[in-house]
Amino acid sequence: MKDEFTRREALRKLAESGLGLGLGAIAGAGKLAKGIAAARRAAAGAGPSELFAGFGPVADLPRDPYLGVRLENDVLGVRLWGPPTQPTLSLGKADIWDRRWYGDRQQPLITMARIRELAMADRLGELGRYDVYGRYDFPCPKPGAQLIIGAPFADRATVQADGTLAARLFISGAGKHLQALVWVAPTRHLVVIECETAGLGPEDLWLRICRHRDTIIPGQPLDPTIGGGASRTDFEPLPAPRCLRGQLGIAQDFPPEATFPDGFSFAAAASLDIAAVIQSREDEHGLGTPLWAEREGRLGHGLVKRYSPINEATGAASTARFREMPAKFLVLATIATSQDGPKPAEIAGGWLREAQALGTGALQREQSKQLRRGRRKQPARAGVEDATKVAAPPVVLPKLRHPRGYYGDVPLCSVDSTKFSFQDSSMWHGDFHLNEVRAEPMLALGQFEELMPYCEMIRTLLAQAQENAHDVYGLPGAMYPLAHFPLKCPGIAHTNVTWEQDLGLNGLVSKPLWLYYRYTGDLTFLRETAFPVLCECARFCAAYLTEEGDGRLHIVPTVSPEHWGLTAGFERNRDCLSALTLTKYLLRAAARAAHILGKAGKETAAWQRAADRLAPYPTQMTEAGPVWVDVAGAPPIEYNVPVPLSAIFWGDDVGLDSTPEVLALARRTLDQIRVWEPHRGYLDSCVRPRLGIWRPESQVGSENLLLSYQSIRVFPSVPPDVEVTIENFAAQGGFRVSARRAKGGTVEDVLIQSTLDGPCRVVNPWPESTVLVTDERGRTAARASPGDSHVTFAAERGAGYRLAARRGLVSCQEG
Repeated sequence: MKDEFTRREALRKLAESGLGLGLGAIAGAGKLAKGIAAARRAAAGAGPSELFAGFGPVADLPRDPYLGVRLENDVLGVRLWGPPTQPTLSLGKADIWDRRWYGDRQQPLITMARIRELAMADRLGELGRYDVYGRYDFPCPKPGAQLIIGAPFADRATVQADGTLAARLFISGAGKHLQALVWVAPTRHLVVIECETAGLGPEDLWLRICRHRDTIIPGQPLDPTIGGGASRTDFEPLPAPRCLRGQLGIAQDFPPEATFPDGFSFAAAASLDIAAVIQSREDEHGLGTPLWAEREGRLGHGLVKRYSPINEATGAASTARFREMPAKFLVLATIATSQDGPKPAEIAGGWLREAQALGTGALQREQSKQLRRGRRKQPARAGVEDATKVAAPPVVLPKLRHPRGYYGDVPLCSVDSTKFSFQDSSMWHGDFHLNEVRAEPMLALGQFEELMPYCEMIRTLLAQAQENAHDVYGLPGAMYPLAHFPLKCPGIAHTNVTWEQDLGLNGLVSKPLWLYYRYTGDLTFLRETAFPVLCECARFCAAYLTEEGDGRLHIVPTVSPEHWGLTAGFERNRDCLSALTLTKYLLRAAARAAHILGKAGKETAAWQRAADRLAPYPTQMTEAGPVWVDVAGAPPIEYNVPVPLSAIFWGDDVGLDSTPEVLALARRTLDQIRVWEPHRGYLDSCVRPRLGIWRPESQVGSENLLLSYQSIRVFPSVPPDVEVTIENFAAQGGFRVSARRAKGGTVEDVLIQSTLDGPCRVVNPWPESTVLVTDERGRTAARASPGDSHVTFAAERGAGYRLAARRGLVSCQEG
């Protein structure tokens, strides 16, 4: 009785606190709950002297820029790294790209009719000349500039970071010290460095902004990760970087192209609140901090370090040397680009003057206010054994991008963010591969604001996808390409004619937009952003399908993502499993969206029928029984991407609610599949959790803790014999779920907050017991009998519900 009273009292206090249904009510006084409460108190009371909380342990400043401490806002990125004598901030911005595109110099656009002709004539080798990869090293993202703190006295530099916005830098040697708080303003294009010194004279410190000359030169070898060979000589190298006259800064120019017909440039500049002499040097060697790594080259899948060309290049530098060394001083830095206005150097100077006029105190107060304003109202987090393991970032960074701007780095991008570029050539051009998109982990943590830039980008690209459908395929609707570059160009940017024929792309690209609606219920978003994409993509896919003698609809040709390629007679290009499952998902989502918006009709009904008539997923017989394979008629191989399992992790068609026969087939395929080592992480992150399988070597991710694509299921795949808690995890249908699982494996509490009206279907955590669902007023909303696999109830917007076995029933606000 005492324990029950304590639990009821905790629930009552929680309701009075206005915090909603959370871990405080379900985890007692555990360490995780205490940590969350402390974080909330800190957030509510943070002042100018408490800008940032949660700095990590002190560590030596990384020498390798690849390992540098990363700080960012929506458009600026900082890597903090370097030797003790030259701690360096590599500054980048989201829109710095060499956007040159030579599509007009390539062969005429290849059409599907031509591909069919060559495939049937066994002359597919002629397609090679249409690819961009291996021909040019750009479009590609470009680094900004280095901001170097010259400290010749130093013999040690250490750093502490808070993980997102700020870091503390400590430099020491010979009895001299410099401490700097480095932070990025969330609402300004601004990096702030608050410096405190001890024992330093003017000769002990200097500040420099520099940039190396571009290292992609005509005739030099291309990045070996995109084909090797020598680059062509049909382009001009970039102009050399130049110093800004009268400013501490440099500028870099890029040639005119379709996105910026007058050319593109950026200016990186800094300002100080102490007197300094500015020295400018151009076209010289050794001005920047040398990039350092234990070894260079392609070191792994997705990792390439090409440091020597940059270290050997000339560059430009603007250096500030001091007349005196005060105990405290302020450094501000920024990057402005042509996307900000026609004169980036003037814009950068204006931003710096405005910030200097505000001063340190005002900037701190502004920062504190923005951090409080941006703090998530219902942060999602999870704990395993009282340690936070999975959590959404505590602060939502405000948007600083220009609406419909041509940026290359948005959430879900499969390569590193443009704003963190520090070398001239990125893997695979640094482009955004649209065949590697998966939004579920982000959405489960309630990161809706972070997903929006992706959704807006896909909506912006719809016109090009419609043009692609018409010009390449001769069909209505829209067909999205393989990759996205942040540029305008005549026609769609075709990068690889083979992998462009993955007919699952439309479903994969549009799925996050439908999921955004499923999690948020935002009808305006559905009407204006998601449905136009879903509709046009479904229209194309429905027209692409062909009916055969078996009465089924087939997808021919299509390619398995990164397997087989286009083959003679399309022998290995029939009914790819990923294309089938994603097309099914797309057609059903588009039909459902049309119904919700009152746009249902004959065409949308045909989409639903087409989804039901698609060919079955291809299988191959093994000694253990049938397994899925990637394309019809193909044997099992070592897969680059586990395409045979894509009905689970891409198409949302198979899971723990599926029939026993389908689940047996899925698990048999998982048992036998061979996946290329760099991509085996797919299996642990998004296949095994959806099949209820925990592997001890795995990391706990969001889908180990909550699934909602079939029904809401708590703790589907977690380590045994440990306590696990989740708070405010988002679920499809507009729900927030909190729950606790005891060390013995028993689920003890499930709390659900509904943000929408609609049905809620939950996998029964206690199938051996009677289960009651009660709302905040203690009213019974639903009941499940022993043996029932699921609990279903009608949820109301804004209401909270508790699921409990009858043996421990307590109403949500019982006093």
